[in-house]
Amino acid sequence: MRFIGIFVILCFFFLYFSMSALSQNTSEESSVEIVRVDNSGDGIGIKLGVYSPFHEEMKGIYGGAFAIDTQFSLNMSPTMDILASVGLIRKEGNPYYDDPSFTSGDRSNISIIPIEVSLRKRFNLMKYPPRGIFIGAGINYIRVAEKMPDIVSASGGDFGSHLFVGPQIFLRDGLAFEGEVKLLINEIDLKSGNLRYPVTLSGLIIKAGLMWYY
Repeated sequence: MRFIGIFVILCFFFLYFSMSALSQNTSEESSVEIVRVDNSGDGIGIKLGVYSPFHEEMKGIYGGAFAIDTQFSLNMSPTMDILASVGLIRKEGNPYYDDPSFTSGDRSNISIIPIEVSLRKRFNLMKYPPRGIFIGAGINYIRVAEKMPDIVSASGGDFGSHLFVGPQIFLRDGLAFEGEVKLLINEIDLKSGNLRYPVTLSGLIIKAGLMWYY
């Protein structure tokens, strides 16, 4: 399955950079010196990107969607942070995508609000300019509302998890550009009266933005 393949690749990616950082830290005669930079400090920022679902029905009805979130970083050590974020993903779609013989002006829409808490590990690779990579994982609570005219109007929420990796480049003191590739692992039951149906939100979120550390 594509989902499993991407998951394995990301896990390998996380493991590779973790082992590389550890070996560079313990080696005294490395040909490339890794300079640790103390970029500790709390931060706040905004990131924009694209959400791409794995599930065939989600892809068929909605496809990719614009994603935005605000993020707060609570520094715990020179290389460890706790992240908290609130985001929004919203998209219109075609609930009759699998019936080519039927056309309708009716459009469905979905609103996804993820609330996330994560633990992030940063690896500083260069001092001038300060730059590095980070990896992390966390839990989330996602609230979803879906409206399909003449079909259903439903909502619901549930907990899930996520993994992420990305670069961090300081543009000047306190201001950093950050990219992020996030693997979202969520399935939510939506309810409308006595009707209940699952929505699989698992997918990739690729985004980038600016963080201000103070």
